[in-house]
Amino acid sequence: MIKVQSINSIDALKMSIQCEMDMREYYANAAVIVKNDDAEAILKGLTDKTDKHRQSLIRAYSRLSGKKILYLKLGRKHKLSSLVKCDDDANEAIRNAKKNEQELKSFYSIISRRLIEPELRQLFRELAMEHEQHYALLESSFEEPLHLDEEPIEAETEE
Repeated sequence: MIKVQSINSIDALKMSIQCEMDMREYYANAAVIVKNDDAEAILKGLTDKTDKHRQSLIRAYSRLSGKKILYLKLGRKHKLSSLVKCDDDANEAIRNAKKNEQELKSFYSIISRRLIEPELRQLFRELAMEHEQHYALLESSFEEPLHLDEEPIEAETEE
């Protein structure tokens, strides 16, 4: 579970940018290991979504700090330690993606209540809703038992 005592706006943005970068990498890796075209398309779509989130956060950071981010290398302080890394097993990767989406939704919800700036509060509320939608997409698209590590069976056609 996420514990955020106090956080300033700049650190919240840096941490969020790092989270979106981590999730982009996660979904890109997961898309490679699934052996299902539909699953791969969903994961690639989520890869694109997280990249758009990252770009929105970078714009907010630039507006607030007056600085541009050319390269982001953050220490442990700016990483959300509750995010799970992508597993080599496709089924576990999807299960962990669902956990990560719930963690991000919680994180962004907490941050939206801790910040003073109305524009940033709104941005983090929107991100929380987006990650809730990502979770719903994963939940509805990938029902247990998962069989994403198996080659799809081709339907035989009679002639």
